[in-house]
Amino acid sequence: MGDTRPPLIVLTGPTACGKSEVGVRMALSLGSEIISADSVQVYKDFNIGSAKPSSSLLAQVRHHLVGSVSPEESYNVARFKDEAGAIARDLWTKKKVPLIVGGTGLYLKGLIEGLHCAVKVSDGAQQRLDKIYIDEGQGGAYGMAQKIDPGWMAKVHPNDTFRTMRLLGVYFTTGETLTQMFSGPVGEPEWDTLFLVLDLPRKELYRRIEKRVDTMIAQGLKEEVTTLKKMGYNNETKAMRALGYKEVYDETEGKLRPDETAGLIKKSTKAFARRQLTWFRKAPGAVFVPVAPDDDATTIANAIFNLDETREFLHRRDIDFALRR
Repeated sequence: MGDTRPPLIVLTGPTACGKSEVGVRMALSLGSEIISADSVQVYKDFNIGSAKPSSSLLAQVRHHLVGSVSPEESYNVARFKDEAGAIARDLWTKKKVPLIVGGTGLYLKGLIEGLHCAVKVSDGAQQRLDKIYIDEGQGGAYGMAQKIDPGWMAKVHPNDTFRTMRLLGVYFTTGETLTQMFSGPVGEPEWDTLFLVLDLPRKELYRRIEKRVDTMIAQGLKEEVTTLKKMGYNNETKAMRALGYKEVYDETEGKLRPDETAGLIKKSTKAFARRQLTWFRKAPGAVFVPVAPDDDATTIANAIFNLDETREFLHRRDIDFALRR
């Protein structure tokens, strides 16, 4: 008997590897739509620093969970699992294979493997968390998290704001650590998943990261942060603590010199990319897609459709596709 679970294609990879462009080419070939798995792109108004897909890409293929949430809200993995899962199931009822594109590993893990801790952080816990970040910053929050759950935090980089916040938010809400919550089985996966990882040479990845940061600043990242501050958003806003935004915000507050900002963003982004790659290498069933420096999005998408793993998956699930030129 065939697999009766709904199919799911995931396209991921480290930041700046070209996921958005390749995802659009794949969606066009599949006649489908994209569900974004990005913890910053999901917010409205945070555009340049989150590297949201261009207006041209958004016009070619429908994107879900891009700019769909007010920055005043605190979006998390449990909400993503619910919303992305509902969209994916609806797409499959229309015979469109759901295509998840993004690099937020925790979101992907929650959707694909299920959650031990589908916890919505309470308002009281969020207020407490915001106060810690205002008073003590990431260093203080990380130190507190280490004391609460040292085993879990041994796997978390000191600059990983997202995972530090998640651990503290869950603990303040439930009184349980993530180590305690993740100690038992989740159950059978809901999805029949093809998990694709774009794999660039490290030197090329770093070159693209540096170019992206320079482009963001040239496009007006600093002006965007200034505008967001005028709209009432500050370092209590979750998205403002994301890579790029945090550093520029600190510059506007006089905590960084203007000549330091770009270099620090580049350094932090490269470290983030390394953490992403470590997670992807451990992901069950991951299919790595070699990408050469001069490959364009169409070339990469066509190479993906020519992979044995992709062809077997699409054939088994009776999914049609058309290679593009």
